[in-house]
Amino acid sequence: MINIYGKKVKIVATLGPASDGKKMIEKLIKNGADVIRLNFSHGDENYFAEAIKKIRSVSENTAILIDLPGPKIRTGKLNKDSINLQKGNAIILTNKYTVSDERKIYIDYPYLCDDIKPKNLVYIDDGKIKLKIVKKLNLNELEAEILTKGVLKAEKGINFPDSKLSIPSVTENDKKFLKFGAEYGADMFAISFVRSSEDITSVKKLLKDEYPSKKFLIVAKIEKMEAVKNIDKIAAAADALMVARGDLGVEAPIENIPIEQKRIIYVANLYKKPVITATQMLLSMVENETPTRAEVTDISNAIFDGTDAVMLSEETAIGKYPDETVAYMSKIIKATEKSRMFSGGGYSGYKSRASYLRHDGGIGIGYLERRSIECDDKVKIKKNADDISDIIAETASTASGLLDNCIIAAITRSGYTANLISSFKPPVPIVAVVPDDSAKRRLSLNYGVSCITMKNITDKNIDLQDVIDLIKNEIKKSGHKCPDYAVITGGVPIGEPGSTDFVKIVKLCAD
Repeated sequence: MINIYGKKVKIVATLGPASDGKKMIEKLIKNGADVIRLNFSHGDENYFAEAIKKIRSVSENTAILIDLPGPKIRTGKLNKDSINLQKGNAIILTNKYTVSDERKIYIDYPYLCDDIKPKNLVYIDDGKIKLKIVKKLNLNELEAEILTKGVLKAEKGINFPDSKLSIPSVTENDKKFLKFGAEYGADMFAISFVRSSEDITSVKKLLKDEYPSKKFLIVAKIEKMEAVKNIDKIAAAADALMVARGDLGVEAPIENIPIEQKRIIYVANLYKKPVITATQMLLSMVENETPTRAEVTDISNAIFDGTDAVMLSEETAIGKYPDETVAYMSKIIKATEKSRMFSGGGYSGYKSRASYLRHDGGIGIGYLERRSIECDDKVKIKKNADDISDIIAETASTASGLLDNCIIAAITRSGYTANLISSFKPPVPIVAVVPDDSAKRRLSLNYGVSCITMKNITDKNIDLQDVIDLIKNEIKKSGHKCPDYAVITGGVPIGEPGSTDFVKIVKLCAD
């Protein structure tokens, strides 16, 4: 049942041991989860097949996001439970298998001595231990200096923040999981450790070649500085972006993460791609029933930045209060969206994201000098006179801000038009009229969008009044008051992809 007056910013909740029961999945969705994330770094295919089955038995409308593990480089086994690494000491790094000790650490990366150069940094265990390469010893070994002391345990993750790696971002294991997800009904895939646009296009090609009749949303996880440097091309290639602050906080100085977050969200908004802000948003609720003040502020600020969605990871996967965490996140979103400072997308003083983009003002990225974001010279978004869909979307968004008690209704076969309208962050609900549940789920990350299914939308003989009547009936059935006006966008013939060419303001329920 449609809820046009719910929260506009979407919630992604991660499934795990604390939340993979059918009743708990129901609670997560009821409390506001729009997308269920399956983290393929933890679990096997049997587990995920059963999880997808449970999710679909609870809701056909909730999107499923498969987060691929990517090329995770790790240390090896130790000769004891842990080893102490002392600052200033020298240590050898090797890709020739050995049991690690205080003198030598095994790293499972075949190109270690080819890719990692003297003066390059090596971060172990999310940056808890930092090393600097001194010199290459031979074909399999590097000498490094320990920059920060720490306790090393077995099989910890490795980051090379200033090295260009030869290993592909999409591994053979990832390709296997892509096929698994496609066959089991996943709607979206998140690609880990993306470095360039080619990482995205290769995934899209694989899925298109193998499953030509299916459509998927491809999310680029921005968690490497190499991806930040290539953010414009990645944003152009991907269907959505994720500010993956975990590994990004290891690769970049942690004090720069707020700036990088704003940069990524800003670029995603410019390219009209939904963006997820992720990692440690309500981390304290893994153990506690209520969030910290800083966490509440973090979520609210991400919304002011222009995020389309916020994500919960261990909070719902292994936390003690998974359903309460989603409820709290919904409450924070709604409170932020009700604020007078939040004017249709988080930009104070502007009726919509469209007017914000024209004036470069308001809250969010506007309080920074635009040049300080260091992306304006690279990101060149030019309006093509032939891009009628984009002009129509901006017109609908702007018009909606001038009408009282109004909605925008997008008649869309693929979801493309609704996505464009959503990118302008209009101040009113967006109702997408789509042909099937798959199209509906692919819009689950988009700000302010709720969907109505109209299976005969592809029928070229359908009348616009049929669509208007359906919208009115669905809203009334939900128990909500019917809006006075609707700004309707679509194309003639109705339902034909890429034909969006009109904006029409109609009285929906006005006297």
